[in-house]
Amino acid sequence: MSWDHALRSAEVGATPASNTTALPPMISARDLQDATFPLVSWVVKDLIPEGVTLFAGKPKLGKSWLALQIGYGIAVGGEVLGRPVDEGSVLYAALEDNHRRLKKRLERIVPVGATWPDRFLFATEWARLDDGGLDAFWSWVDATPDARLLIVDTLATVRPASGGRDSQYQSDYAAIRGLHALANDCGIGVLVIHHVRKMDADDPFDTVSGSTGLTGAADTTLILTTTNDGKVLYGRGRDLAEIECAMDFDVATCRWSDLGRPCDVFGSDTRKAIRRALKDGKQTPQEIAEASGLDYDLTAKTLQRMADGGEVEKGGRGRYRLTPDPFAS
Repeated sequence: MSWDHALRSAEVGATPASNTTALPPMISARDLQDATFPLVSWVVKDLIPEGVTLFAGKPKLGKSWLALQIGYGIAVGGEVLGRPVDEGSVLYAALEDNHRRLKKRLERIVPVGATWPDRFLFATEWARLDDGGLDAFWSWVDATPDARLLIVDTLATVRPASGGRDSQYQSDYAAIRGLHALANDCGIGVLVIHHVRKMDADDPFDTVSGSTGLTGAADTTLILTTTNDGKVLYGRGRDLAEIECAMDFDVATCRWSDLGRPCDVFGSDTRKAIRRALKDGKQTPQEIAEASGLDYDLTAKTLQRMADGGEVEKGGRGRYRLTPDPFAS
């Protein structure tokens, strides 16, 4: 408390100022200690939680195919990428497509003879968010008791036109803010497809086109990219532990598969041999080298590089172990 404020408060007969602003609701740490909250609700387990998920990648990489696969999986129930889904209705705003192209794509991913679900809906035209589009999304959710996922493909087709006085950050943040309120108030997932910039970055999440306002407003960010080894899906969010998944696209079925952690899938023969020895309980470089038939110096240097990259963890007395996979249980 400042001295001026203390003196004013001590004045005899002091009354509150007439222009005092009402405070917003607050909660004490003590009340938080006793509060209970529901567990995180997943649209796709350990991949897409409720809220806004920004899904970015380079053009023609297969983002729309994966979005279609996710939407179909939720509409029919079961799983997506080996993960259970919360079944429900899906609206796919495919605003860069037409009905003919959508039918051709569904014919590729839907099993032969299967009946296509009524609750997987498509729209190829939609107003911008600030021109009635957001209200229309609200209307669909209100009219659909089992609404579970809204897919917006792409953000550029619905985002509000930036105001002349807005900064890039403000404009980007505003583009997501309305969808964020819809997702969280209604308890659904919103998957927003976006692009990455042409320049690469050490952190794949820094490649999202635009400012950090987009990733800052989104609850979760997914990045689909191509590395020297193959396709990788990166994920990070408020409720999502950071993930890296080696991905494979089957050109026959046009479906994506999660192959596992990139270090397991794309690793060199040396690294794979070391990982097998570690899984068998070997811990020291000497034990690992002997079990794998590798040169000791090569084993020790590779273990150090794997530790630097987070693939393995160091223990006491020169011992190593595999870094636990948070989704292995």
